[in-house]
Amino acid sequence: MKRPIAALALVSALALSGCAGDETFGNPATGQIAQGNHKALDVSILRVAASDFQPLSSPEALAKVQPIVAAGVVDGWQEGPALATYPNGPLEHRVILRIKVTHLLKGIDTEGASSNSMIYVDLFRGAVVRDDSKKPEEWLPKRSLEDFESSIPTGTKAMVFAADHLPYEGAVIKPGVALSDEAVLTSPPPQGLVFEDQTLVQRKSPGGRALVGGIEPLDVAGVSSGWAEPKNMDDLISRLKGNGFSD
Repeated sequence: MKRPIAALALVSALALSGCAGDETFGNPATGQIAQGNHKALDVSILRVAASDFQPLSSPEALAKVQPIVAAGVVDGWQEGPALATYPNGPLEHRVILRIKVTHLLKGIDTEGASSNSMIYVDLFRGAVVRDDSKKPEEWLPKRSLEDFESSIPTGTKAMVFAADHLPYEGAVIKPGVALSDEAVLTSPPPQGLVFEDQTLVQRKSPGGRALVGGIEPLDVAGVSSGWAEPKNMDDLISRLKGNGFSD
């Protein structure tokens, strides 16, 4: 997979007043609430880097090769670390998605990742804002935590296919919000995040489908692939259980 390029967003630095340091967004006690205010999900906030990968044709094919498969609800977003990835350039900023687990379908060497626990998903935060009055390493992310919460709000049903997160390649310059020693930090492949969009449920979308891919569209493997068959998150969970993945 290609590493993301820290694109520069040429907008005024004054627009950064909402970007802060170490912070979290979202209510940690939200396992049962509905998706935000039922606005349509905007997954474009996660589709900020080109990936070079071979799509797998079904959810169960991806589940076979990923050590962690879990479904739950979005519990919020928090600051990830900022990394010295690009020599003499801007930092690479990460953001952490919290998922409150309701169904752990597969877990290997993840003692803390049981049902009703939390899984943390490490994601690329996207572009920084160019500010020529500062050094490149001081440029701040274009997207605030509030932007992520608005785009994919707390309470959204989610499924993650992932592996335990490996150490970052770049030096950690800013650590972000600290995780506990027991926290399960994961890294998903391009097909490894799926959300249920409640507006598609309410609008009775064509075919009754309410699932959307996070980092990549679900139809990246082809419109006739197994990804097109589950209509909602319950269907997706049932499909994986029917293929031998079960909590």
